[in-house]
Amino acid sequence: MIQKELGRETKEDLRNYFENRDYMVIAVPRREPARVYVVKATSAVETARRVHGLSPGATVALGRALVGALLLTSLVKHATDQKVLLKIEGDGPIGTIVAEADGKGRVRGFVENPQVETFTKRVNGKKKFDVSKIVGNSGTLTVVKELRMGTPYTSVVPLVSGEIAQDLAYYFSQSEQIPSAVGIGVLVNEDGSVRHAGGFLVQTLGGISEKVVDLLEHRVTELPPVTELMEEGKRPEDIASMILDGLEPQLVGLKEVEYYCPCDEEVAKSSLLLLTESELNELFEEGPAEVVCKFCGRVYRFTKEDIHRR
Repeated sequence: MIQKELGRETKEDLRNYFENRDYMVIAVPRREPARVYVVKATSAVETARRVHGLSPGATVALGRALVGALLLTSLVKHATDQKVLLKIEGDGPIGTIVAEADGKGRVRGFVENPQVETFTKRVNGKKKFDVSKIVGNSGTLTVVKELRMGTPYTSVVPLVSGEIAQDLAYYFSQSEQIPSAVGIGVLVNEDGSVRHAGGFLVQTLGGISEKVVDLLEHRVTELPPVTELMEEGKRPEDIASMILDGLEPQLVGLKEVEYYCPCDEEVAKSSLLLLTESELNELFEEGPAEVVCKFCGRVYRFTKEDIHRR
């Protein structure tokens, strides 16, 4: 973790090292109890698109969920194996969306229907993806926190919009009792590849002055969409500075972000070992068994001898 003010020297250092990397910054005002998380996840979302062969609509929906999962790591310790899982089960055509991130900035996910039709709508004269139509605005959002302290903590709230950012803000207010503002954006190119993906989370804590609360609400309301800011060349630290302008912002944390799946042969084999002997025998009647990882598409093949070889 890095502890420096968002001064010119720090910004230049960040730009040089992270020019083509994904990363998240954590910033706070010097004197008020609030925190701001801003993440750039363009490469991570593009990797997810390629791994799963996503349609543009599915890319935007899963991309928003991946960014949301990274923002949810505000709930776990950084640089640890603690992780959070975000599951969205709406009534839209994409079906279930799953995204998982850990405190080290590693994220992965999948959708039930990767080739979902792409729906669009016009907002202020501009054509945009209609994510709520893809996801659905009726259903549930589930957050599972694995803190490595026994049974994972699970919380379920109803979807309020299907836009994902608003649903996450509702989750924070209802389940975590933390007033929060969330902004998430994914912009794709003509060929479907990811041009920009990122988001922010602003949280106010107990003891903050009403004046600063009003200021932050105004800043978030007036802030252009994240992808517009990224198109202008704004980096996470720039966006954090914009949100906390006039409040003496300090950068208190930074971590790299990547799409990463830790599955391996042993994990795949363990899933087969959950089957009964008769189920395994039936499975092997047609030849080697295949286990496909939903998060990365990797295929593992096992013979009957492999399974019984401990």
